[in-house]
Amino acid sequence: MSRFQQYCRLYLGTATLVLSSLSAVSNVALAAEAKTKDDIETAAVALQQGGFQGAIVAARGDKLLYKASIGNFGDVNRTFRFASITKEMTAIMLMQEVEAGHLQLDQPLGTYWPDYPNPAVRTVTIRQLMTHYSGLFNDNAVPTFHMLNANNGDNMQKFATGMCAGPINSQPGTTFDYNNCDYMVLGALLEKMTKQPYAQLLQQRIFAPAGMSSSGFYTAAMPDNPEHVHGSLGGQAEPEVNFASYGAAGSSFGTLKDLLAFDRAFIKGKYISAKSRAEMIKPNAVGGALGVWVYPFNGADEKNPTLIVERQGWIAGIRILNLVDVQSGNILIIVSTNGDLDLTQTWANKGPAAGLLKALLLSK
Repeated sequence: MSRFQQYCRLYLGTATLVLSSLSAVSNVALAAEAKTKDDIETAAVALQQGGFQGAIVAARGDKLLYKASIGNFGDVNRTFRFASITKEMTAIMLMQEVEAGHLQLDQPLGTYWPDYPNPAVRTVTIRQLMTHYSGLFNDNAVPTFHMLNANNGDNMQKFATGMCAGPINSQPGTTFDYNNCDYMVLGALLEKMTKQPYAQLLQQRIFAPAGMSSSGFYTAAMPDNPEHVHGSLGGQAEPEVNFASYGAAGSSFGTLKDLLAFDRAFIKGKYISAKSRAEMIKPNAVGGALGVWVYPFNGADEKNPTLIVERQGWIAGIRILNLVDVQSGNILIIVSTNGDLDLTQTWANKGPAAGLLKALLLSK
């Protein structure tokens, strides 16, 4: 099995390999006591001392509190892949279709796509696809699919009705299985319903309203860009990947400024109504919501935890953690150029982000 195949099987949280030098990051970061906004920088410095390389942004509303590039990220304004942050964008556009009366979350896919090639998938509801309870064939079962030299292009309709229409893994609604195919099918459905290419929808409905002027979408003509930020995996340069092959599940890119603008637009209701957003971020029993995860964070106040909307992204050597406090407008973005760094466990007041989030929430 090639190095790429090995790491594809770890893609986006199915398993985690954490470098020993970074395993102490959370303990160092959590040691930072935060009472003023200067402690955000203190927590960031602690993270850096633990071996972190990447970029960090902290904001509240329209006020930027902290922004820094650390180590090999380079210029803080460089473009990087958003990876599965794209799923949140797809979920927002689906909620726009719900608002318009074109889509119902608990209707089966077959209502809107009656000739979908796998009849078993036609019974899967839109909500089950959005929360990864669909049981669909998982693209991780084909570890070479996203390789740059696999030459799979960017045809999301082909992906959705080809690989993703393979034999289902479980009965819909029974098993959580994080799966890019869920969002490839949803992206293809958006294209069918609107009669517009997904990339065009993304530009019109997500990028333009937020003013994300440097954002874009990988295509077959540009499956990668050497000028974009690249990371490492297993202590080596990351493998070559066709980023266009992730489609509505992970093919968008942009800058830190763009991602911050996206979060602010989401908080301010530029995309969907407060009612639709409430539905989107309503967590199920395990914290899963529609395109995001939602949980109470008690690291800053045990008695009054803060509701956090989380979206992670991970492709090869770049990992992103995007945390939003909708009620108070707090935003924390962490981009790691080490694909082995585990960015999970914030919900449990652990992991690299916990100290920074605490500092942000307690800042004046």
